[in-house]
Amino acid sequence: MRSLPTQGGLELALWSLEAIQDGNTMLRSLEVPDEPSLARALELELADQFPPGSRIIPWRRGADFFALRAVPPGAATERVLRVPLREVTTSVYDGTVDFGDVVEREAVVHGLLERQGVPVASLLGWGRASGTGGHSWMMFERVDHDDRTSLSPPALAALGRVLRRVHAIARTPDLEAVVGRQTAPEAMLERVETRVSALAERVGYPASDELLCRVQAVIGERAGLRDLRLTHMDLRSENLCFQGDDLVAVLDLSNCTLGDPAAELGRMAAYGTLTRDLLETYADGKPPDDRLIAAYAVDTYALLGLLGAEEFADQELVNRGLRGLDDCLQRLRMKLSAI
Repeated sequence: MRSLPTQGGLELALWSLEAIQDGNTMLRSLEVPDEPSLARALELELADQFPPGSRIIPWRRGADFFALRAVPPGAATERVLRVPLREVTTSVYDGTVDFGDVVEREAVVHGLLERQGVPVASLLGWGRASGTGGHSWMMFERVDHDDRTSLSPPALAALGRVLRRVHAIARTPDLEAVVGRQTAPEAMLERVETRVSALAERVGYPASDELLCRVQAVIGERAGLRDLRLTHMDLRSENLCFQGDDLVAVLDLSNCTLGDPAAELGRMAAYGTLTRDLLETYADGKPPDDRLIAAYAVDTYALLGLLGAEEFADQELVNRGLRGLDDCLQRLRMKLSAI
C-alpha cells in the first residue's frame, strides 16, 4: 500500500501493518448450527417466499451470518438468504446482540442507501424469527461479481466515491431511533476502553493505560460532535461486489450506525484500505489526521485480539491485534506539530 502525505508534507507510516481479514481461519473454532439441517428447516419455514420446488443450499458462512443459495427450478434467477448463526449472542466485545433487531435495522438502512444512490443488492424480503426455533432472515437477488481478496487502485477509488455517498447521509431523529449512534465519539471511547481493558485482562498488555489515556485525549476532542453521519463500519473486500473495477453492490449492513466518519476511516486503516486512491475520491485527496485515525483504529485491533482470545482460541489473531495496538500507540505518541 502506498503511504499517505501528511498535512505538513511528510509521509505517514504505512497503514499496512496486517490487513484484517475475516476468512475461514478466523472461524475454525466457532460452533455453529448444522448447515444442511438449517437449509432443510428454512425450506419449510419460508416455503411461501419461493417458487414451488426451490431448493436452499448452504453456501457461505461469516462471523455472524449464514449465506445460503435459494435455487428455483428451471432458469429463474437465484436468490441469497442471509440468516443469523444465532438469534441472540453475548460477548465481551459486543455485549448482548439480538439479531432480529439487526435484520430489521439492515432492512431500513438498505432502503436509505438505495435512495442515496449507493449500490446494494435488491432486497426481496425479510422477517424476524417467530417463536422459539424460528429464524430471522433477509432475501436478496444474487449479484454476479468477481471474487477478489484485494482491491486495485481503481477499485479503491470507486469505493471512495461510494463511501462519500454513505457519509453524506446525516443524522435525523428517526434514523437515530433505528440505527443508534454507536460510532459517535463518546460511544467509541466507551467501547475502546471496554475492549482494550478486556484484552489486557485476558492476555496482558502493559501499555494499556497509556494507550487509553492517549485515545481519550484525541477522541475526546471530538466529544459533542453534532454532525453525525451514517457509517457502514465493515467495508472489506468480502462485503463489496465488483465487476471489474466497478463497485456494483455493498453488502452486510449489520454494523451501520450513526457517528463520526473518522471512526470508519480508522477501521478502514486497520483493514488496509485507507489509501491515497480512496482519499482522492472520498476527500478530494485531503489526508486525514493520522493521530485521530490511529485512535479510532485501536477499537478494531482490540476487537481482533479479543476474537482470538475469546471466540477462536487463536494466538496468532491475538498477536496481530497486539501488534496493531503497538502501531497505533506509536502514532499517538507523535507530536501534533509533526502531523
